[in-house]
Amino acid sequence: HRVTAALTVQLPFGRDQRFGTDIPRAVDVAIGGWQYSAVGKYYSGRPLLFTTSYVVSGDPKVDNPTRDRWFDTSKFAVQDTFTPRSNPWYFDGLNGPSTFVTDMTLTKMFEVTSRYRLEARIEAYNALNSIVWDNPDLNLASSNFGKVTRKRLAYNGREIQFGLRFVF
Repeated sequence: HRVTAALTVQLPFGRDQRFGTDIPRAVDVAIGGWQYSAVGKYYSGRPLLFTTSYVVSGDPKVDNPTRDRWFDTSKFAVQDTFTPRSNPWYFDGLNGPSTFVTDMTLTKMFEVTSRYRLEARIEAYNALNSIVWDNPDLNLASSNFGKVTRKRLAYNGREIQFGLRFVF
């Protein structure tokens, strides 16, 4: 599951704003008229896919998973060779770690002439530098079986970019 919430506000600094109504025009050009946007994204976690055949005795889900014990590993045992698969591919409600990521943007339009504008942007992806953990190790032979030990490769730490766009 994914939930997204967005917020966009005009910052109240500069002429004709709540703060800085009497600032000089040059200062207003620098600090006035900026717009702030934030997007928060929550991901509930990916289902755990058990691709190997194991003997599973009961429901491996735990009430309060931790990174050291994401599910009950004592419920799993090695299955005899050439025995048909008996365990499910997924267990209801057994998902990987959830995460919350926030992206933020500051933008401002500068009027060059009545026809031309310059847009300045500062964008921060994963602005709060959240770690996005990967699913736990699902290999019974591993000493990390059932543990969350690595971050997801698809997600980076905080990234900041600056941009200018000429609008005509």
